[in-house]
Amino acid sequence: MTRFDDCTSEATGADVLFAPGLPDLNAVRAVCASVAKPVNFMAGLRGRSFTLAELESAGVRRISLGSALYRVAMTSFISATKEIREKGTFGFVDRF
Repeated sequence: MTRFDDCTSEATGADVLFAPGLPDLNAVRAVCASVAKPVNFMAGLRGRSFTLAELESAGVRRISLGSALYRVAMTSFISATKEIREKGTFGFVDRF
């Protein structure tokens, strides 16, 4: 049994199948080819980011971002407040 089989199965009646942490596009392709239901891919995991075109080509039908946008926002927030505190400047406003 694969990790995918352990996590979710078409037999459970799910409308969408989710296989988090697939290591590469070949694994994504293999999962998508092995099931009839749409596969959801979790974007935003370090080392496992692919383009929309690559994921679509692999057979992915839905994409989740998880906490990726939150992490981007918080990283920007921390960077801006650090600049204000350490440099006394507001250069971050010109970067966005």
